[in-house]
Amino acid sequence: MIQNLRLYSGLTMFAYVLTHLLNHTAGIVSPELMEKAGEYTTELWQFPPLEILLVLSLITHFLLATARLTSRRTLRLRKSEWAQMILGLCIPFLLFRHIIATRVIDLGFDVDSPFERVLLDLAVFIPHQGILQAITVIVVWAHGCIGIHFWLRVKPFYPKWRNTLGTLAILIPTLSLAGYSAAAAEVIRRAEEGGRKYVFGVIDAANVNQDAITFYENAILPFTILSIALALAPFGVRQIRQTFDRVKRGPMLSLPNGRFVRVPPGATALEALRDAGVPMASVCGGHGRCTTCRIHCGSGSDHLAPPGDIEAAALKSIQAPKGMRLACQIRPHNDLAVAPLLPPNATARDGRRPGGLSGSERQVVCIFIDLRDSTKLGESKMPYDVLFILNQFFAEMTEALRGTGGYYAQFTGDGLMALYGHESDDTERTILQAFEGAAEMLRRIEGLNLHLKSELPHALRIGIGIHMGKAIVGEMGPPGRENISAIGDTINTTARLEAQTKGHGVPLVISKTLFDHGPIPLPENAVMHEVALRGKDQSVAYYALETMPDLTQTKN
Repeated sequence: MIQNLRLYSGLTMFAYVLTHLLNHTAGIVSPELMEKAGEYTTELWQFPPLEILLVLSLITHFLLATARLTSRRTLRLRKSEWAQMILGLCIPFLLFRHIIATRVIDLGFDVDSPFERVLLDLAVFIPHQGILQAITVIVVWAHGCIGIHFWLRVKPFYPKWRNTLGTLAILIPTLSLAGYSAAAAEVIRRAEEGGRKYVFGVIDAANVNQDAITFYENAILPFTILSIALALAPFGVRQIRQTFDRVKRGPMLSLPNGRFVRVPPGATALEALRDAGVPMASVCGGHGRCTTCRIHCGSGSDHLAPPGDIEAAALKSIQAPKGMRLACQIRPHNDLAVAPLLPPNATARDGRRPGGLSGSERQVVCIFIDLRDSTKLGESKMPYDVLFILNQFFAEMTEALRGTGGYYAQFTGDGLMALYGHESDDTERTILQAFEGAAEMLRRIEGLNLHLKSELPHALRIGIGIHMGKAIVGEMGPPGRENISAIGDTINTTARLEAQTKGHGVPLVISKTLFDHGPIPLPENAVMHEVALRGKDQSVAYYALETMPDLTQTKN
């Protein structure tokens, strides 16, 4: 709730700033066009409900942002986080003069603020304030853009649009400052040519009076002090809180490498780990949206509070297994064993990967497919021709898997390994999909033989081994090139079952387990074989089949 309030209040103010900057671009043509365009941009915000919303958003956003800074137990932040924080704290100091000189005296002293009068103030009467206003535009816009970047970078669509949005983030303030500068130059020219008559004409038309001027001058000093105090107060409050925290003994986090990290009272696990110099990923900045700070909680996890709405939604989105929590959301009150599950340089894309795939035991159906006589194929065809044929083969096998819910887990030279059920707990459906996948592979091989008949020295044949059981499923491979795969006795058994297709001279060897637990009935003439496979102590029962079982029949 609090994070949403901070986000939406920030987006409201960003919309206000965006309309202002777009209005400024009209100054490239003339101050009059700025005034005319303002009827459709800036003046919309003077509609009472919108103005009230804007004021409430300003107050809410500032209070929540400073409260977050005050509650931080560590200031070990990324450069972008520091930039956003410092820019945000500078905004009240940079902006209060402009607010007083326009909206406050407008409402309090019945003064009008057409763009020509404001530009006269900033370009002729107080030129240093005009420069400060240009700096304010850059500061406010940069602060908002960083915040939107933090918000969007966990979204799947963001990488595609990032360059476009980045271009707009540079183009809009550039055109705005160009319009502001061009309009200010035009007002300076008019003041030089028209002299006092022009200047006082603009002032009188805006109903600028001495009371308004006196109020502005008297308000500068106290509001300057107030804005500086508001910027420094969170650091002072935070320092006082840390002083009290040092007196208390906080819980300890124990890491797999034997290191212990003390948790300041009320701090999140992420804050404690970062403050201790432990590298941790946190793409979203600790808002519970990216899941890159995921950790496995061991002993002591029973004392943790259950996940809140934000954390629960994030964990559900990645199908997190038991024991996985987000370091940015838990606040340990007792000693806790933790293990970070993603590297410190994890990206938003990494955060969207299923949580259970960091390495968990699952019931899966494994299939090994091997292309027969690939050696003879290499002897009779040129290497590039063999490559073409193999690419066609793998493309067809991959399509068979994609169409039946399987996952291409491993490449084995002239074959592949596939998994079914690594994201499902429905055993019967998983087995049925695996049978459908095997049937589709056999159909596609026949189609490939017809398509490549003129290219092939002999018809392509495959051997398929299918088995079901427990396996450790997770991301495996060299750093940066991991893929989802599986290891364990079930995988080894499946590979050996596939090898039995050669001895029996059949395309299919299916373990008895699949017929015992699946919806497909055993063919009537099927003969069960039970042998001790190479490297196995126990025997495995299986059926060697010439054709696929009838998939239209299911057990009652």
